[in-house]
Amino acid sequence: MKQLLLTILATGLFAATTRAGDLTPEEQALVDKGATMEMYSPKEHSRHFINHIDAVKDNKTGKMRKIENPDPILCFVFGMEDAAPAREEGRSMAEFHYSRAQAEQFLFAQGWDKYHDRFFTRCYVQEGEEAYNKARNK
Repeated sequence: MKQLLLTILATGLFAATTRAGDLTPEEQALVDKGATMEMYSPKEHSRHFINHIDAVKDNKTGKMRKIENPDPILCFVFGMEDAAPAREEGRSMAEFHYSRAQAEQFLFAQGWDKYHDRFFTRCYVQEGEEAYNKARNK
């Protein structure tokens, strides 16, 4: 029951973070099914795409194991378009002498308000804090 509630919650959060017109019917079906994955890749463009995970690394042997008939999964990428506003906020807060704690709290609030998703909020905070630290250390 707890797993079902978490799946429903995650699906609702993804639905809230994507505009209704952004997903094709196939992508929306994957969101409804809970077949989603998040990626942190700030050097790539922000996007979403359908992928198939066709191999996994075996922890014991270290070898790749092929998966027969992999199911599709919808990947959401935290990319450069998501990272840029976080970096700008971090630099701005350093210029205005925010404390580290204030900057983190502000970035967290902004990230949560924008994404309503723990993973993407954490990515937003991480990018903002890195920019804050670089600006403070100049």
